[in-house]
Amino acid sequence: MQASDSSSGYLSDVTFPDRFHRELSPTWLNYASVLGGARAKALGRPFRYLDLGCGFAHSTIVNAAAFPHAQFHACDFNRAHIEAASQRAARLGVGNVVFHESSFEALLEHDLPEFDFIVLHGIYSWVDADVRQAVRRLISERLAEEGLVYLSYNCQPGWSAEAPLRKLMLEFAQSTSGSIETRTGNAIAGMQALGNPSFRYFRDNPSATEALSALAASPLDYLAHEYLNRTWEIHYSVDVLDDMAHTGLAYTGSATLADNHPTLLMDRQAAEAIAALPNARLRHLAEDFAVNRRFRRDVFVRGARASRSQAQALESLEGLAIGCTTEIERIDTRATIPRGVLSFQPEFIADLRALMQQGSMRIGEIVAKLSGESRNPREILQNLLFLVAGGVLTPFAHAGGYDATGVRRAANASAMAALVRSADETQGAYVPSELLGNAVAVGADEAKQALQWIAGDPATPCPSRLARLGVLCGT
Repeated sequence: MQASDSSSGYLSDVTFPDRFHRELSPTWLNYASVLGGARAKALGRPFRYLDLGCGFAHSTIVNAAAFPHAQFHACDFNRAHIEAASQRAARLGVGNVVFHESSFEALLEHDLPEFDFIVLHGIYSWVDADVRQAVRRLISERLAEEGLVYLSYNCQPGWSAEAPLRKLMLEFAQSTSGSIETRTGNAIAGMQALGNPSFRYFRDNPSATEALSALAASPLDYLAHEYLNRTWEIHYSVDVLDDMAHTGLAYTGSATLADNHPTLLMDRQAAEAIAALPNARLRHLAEDFAVNRRFRRDVFVRGARASRSQAQALESLEGLAIGCTTEIERIDTRATIPRGVLSFQPEFIADLRALMQQGSMRIGEIVAKLSGESRNPREILQNLLFLVAGGVLTPFAHAGGYDATGVRRAANASAMAALVRSADETQGAYVPSELLGNAVAVGADEAKQALQWIAGDPATPCPSRLARLGVLCGT
């Protein structure tokens, strides 16, 4: 059985795991790009979005439900992916998605509009050079001025100790017969038999031993797609910068939001050493070495950013909305960041909780409300950005809240359909929110409570979190 598509190197005889990625939201990408100096996008206006290599298009369909005024396109060459995605869109009543069962090369011949967003998740490291060239052509020909591109990929130096595991897995898989899942399972078993201190590679590379344990606990379909493609390339970030520069794009930030704040990633000595380097390109690469980065979620923008003044950049940032998607009590005086824990003043957190209880707000408005004689607006802004980077707060598409005392209903038909599905799933599901411009993770119990409340059960209180996030009682 052929393990990968002959025209791309990408695995085609097993479907990709069906996962939702919040970073693919236009809201999230807009926030990341503005941090890097790009102009904020008016998400309340119509826009166009293209997902290349969409898989089951879980993220794209939910995003389309969260932005009903926008047009979404999703492309994948795997028929099973596209058929399942079309069925999901129909179940949720999402009609603003166009599906393309196509290779990227063939998509170049389609009559497509210009797009404000083009995203590729889990593609660039897993296809060959010809397909990457087709991707760059699509971006060059179909991305609008000031459009954003999201590109995720495996990167060095974080894979340096573990990359040989992929070769070992590939050789094991090719030495056995059966389905791709069977061969993947056999490969993991064979690798485990070798993964002991008697083999010097594992003795000299403890991280490889840890990685092998993680592989053994991972789903077989994920492992097959991650490791058994004919093409599997680990990139250096500066080489990807060059690829995108040839299409007229400039790096503007990371959708891994903490990566936009070096203070949260590395100590002062590392930061000062990087700052002393002679050019931005070298600093960009050195940061990967400082944190031993292995995966990047880069955001690029078409068009120059140099003409924007610092005041204009700050104005764009302050105009963005943020809020809390969890219980308000989880806004704590301590927040986890990549290199440790940040602490905040209890009084600041108490006041922030009170504001976030009202719903999402523009950053500039929050800074103004929290400022006072004893608080520096610049420090408040930094605290807010760090809380977003730490996952305590979240980018929103719009500022606002919803009153749970009105008519008992879901915000829209798609939210209602997703709540019904969430109630039927043991692990819950993702529910679209136009206010958030993304999905709200809703557990089965919370979804059941929402449905009982919508049905008019007088004994069931309104799930306040879902009301605050615009899933219930939309106006």
